[in-house]
Amino acid sequence: MATSEEVFISISPQMYRRDKSLTLMSQLYLLQTLKHLQNLKVLSRQKRDLKKRFRKILSSLLSDINSIQNKMPTPEVPEIIKKHEHLQINPKIVSDPKPKGVFSRREKIDEELRLIQSKLKELNS
Repeated sequence: MATSEEVFISISPQMYRRDKSLTLMSQLYLLQTLKHLQNLKVLSRQKRDLKKRFRKILSSLLSDINSIQNKMPTPEVPEIIKKHEHLQINPKIVSDPKPKGVFSRREKIDEELRLIQSKLKELNS
């Protein structure tokens, strides 16, 4: 007879095979999960390394851009353009008014917009 440490159980062969199959399938899934985790660790390391490389390259690029911008000469604006800008800022100083026959660019756009809207009304009616 069995001692207090040992217990014997009678299991049918079908149940034994099914349980053994389930146990092996569980082990298989666990091993596959472990394999995926290891792959994720490797990919995570690669991602971290690529981020470091990217930051290094990006900082190098930014420093190169800054050095190039520092080496570029500053442009000097000609006097004619300065006067023109001054006239645009202070419209009271404008000496010659616009002739009535000449439309500004904005007025031309408005006129074209009205023309297109009238054509659309004709098509829709």
